[in-house]
Amino acid sequence: MTEMKLAKMSNQKDFPVTDAYESMFGGKIEEAESFMPSILPLNLNKPLINSVMEKAKKEKKWVLAFVIGTKPCFYKFYGSIIAANKAGIPSFIINSNQHYDDVLTHGLTEFNLKKQVACNLSIRGDLAQKSAELMMKVSWFAKYLKKEWPAVTVVPVVLGDTIMTAIVPAAWMFARVEKAIQVEAGLRSMAPEVMKRYKNVDIETFIDQQFYGKWLLLRNEPFPEQWDTYTSAAGSEYLFAPVNLNKEHLIREGYPEKSIWVVGGVVVDALELKRKEKSEKSVFDVYPQLEKNKWLRVDIHRRENLTPRRFRTIIGTVEDLANKGYNVNFIEMSATRSALDYYKMRGIIDKLKKKKNFLHTNVWPEYAHVIEFFQSKNCLAALTDSGGVQEELNLIGKACLTCRLSTDRPETVFDAKSNILAPPISREFLMKLILHIDSNQSLVKKMCNSRKIYGNKAGQKIISIISGLIKKGDHPFKWAHEALGLWTEEENGVQYL
Repeated sequence: MTEMKLAKMSNQKDFPVTDAYESMFGGKIEEAESFMPSILPLNLNKPLINSVMEKAKKEKKWVLAFVIGTKPCFYKFYGSIIAANKAGIPSFIINSNQHYDDVLTHGLTEFNLKKQVACNLSIRGDLAQKSAELMMKVSWFAKYLKKEWPAVTVVPVVLGDTIMTAIVPAAWMFARVEKAIQVEAGLRSMAPEVMKRYKNVDIETFIDQQFYGKWLLLRNEPFPEQWDTYTSAAGSEYLFAPVNLNKEHLIREGYPEKSIWVVGGVVVDALELKRKEKSEKSVFDVYPQLEKNKWLRVDIHRRENLTPRRFRTIIGTVEDLANKGYNVNFIEMSATRSALDYYKMRGIIDKLKKKKNFLHTNVWPEYAHVIEFFQSKNCLAALTDSGGVQEELNLIGKACLTCRLSTDRPETVFDAKSNILAPPISREFLMKLILHIDSNQSLVKKMCNSRKIYGNKAGQKIISIISGLIKKGDHPFKWAHEALGLWTEEENGVQYL
């Protein structure tokens, strides 16, 4: 790996990035007096980049740059990366490295992706700093590739609704006048209209109206993920949507139908892999407590659920469930940890840890363990605010209780009926809703036997479509005269931009 050094290492002639940093941030200043935080250098795997780019140049193909930002990206991109390799499309991975511990980056090892990482961005900080670093570092990398291989089209492939999904397409477009490919495009949050009337209806009606009533667009949350996915689409030339509802959202927003493809949920490929390939060590060997009885898995991390009323409602409900005898596996994520400490609620969890029916764990590193547990007889259901879990439990056939007031997977509720919104409105309401669902076995059976709506082989479908675009000589950016089919300009055999 070749490291981009800062000002103190400006002697690397072949990597003149020092000037870029100094021109923006000036010379060395004491950090306490500077408004600029410390910024880590990025790392490039130059031999890999050279090999991939030269292959693309020789074969006149695009290079796909798969952009990985968070833990789910590793397994959601698995199918597409494998399919690209099989199809002979040159590709590499850009890793944000915003999560850099062994737990959150275990996917690199689990899915054998380390050897394909060409660029490690090493971004850090809060959302603002991460966004700024992404814009600067990705723009530099895009220009670097353009300078060294001007005739090679490189298309970033972004996923879902992370901050990288929003910023990378913009940085790439500004630097190279090339747009991106967005996978999981069109995720738009919706809320059931009955949510506004929850005080005036009973629990049975509240659930029934989720399944069969009116739904409203409510794109306030998740935050900032709804902003991320919406912004990303504007910087993407090709949009791959999970279901038809996502396509309808995009068309309503003005995106051309010919640039949108419905390919299913990208989680399906890794999920199928892990249902066939067992981990070397079973999740029940790691957590023997889970092997007895049925467990409710609770994982909460969304920023909106860390607001005072919601978070206190969730932790209070977890406490009530455990005290009532339910077996609860509480997953403490980094955001959950911060909130427990901030609201001084750590004592509640510490007290519950003494109970045999309460299992407190950190995030499980292996995706295989998550799937093994979900599909086991020991999984009662999940109480979650994750988007991916809503898809996974639909595919696996387990009940999902989504602890949110809206969801960007509403199709799992009103179409599949494998999911119910369990909003953290109050401790009493949430507890009453969960107890009602658990006591209604016909409802639970209906949720577990719901229609599977996310298809299969999503990665293969995506790469097949991209292969077709490459073969017909499409370009990931179109001026108005090109979009209208009026003319295409070329200069020296290279499309003029």
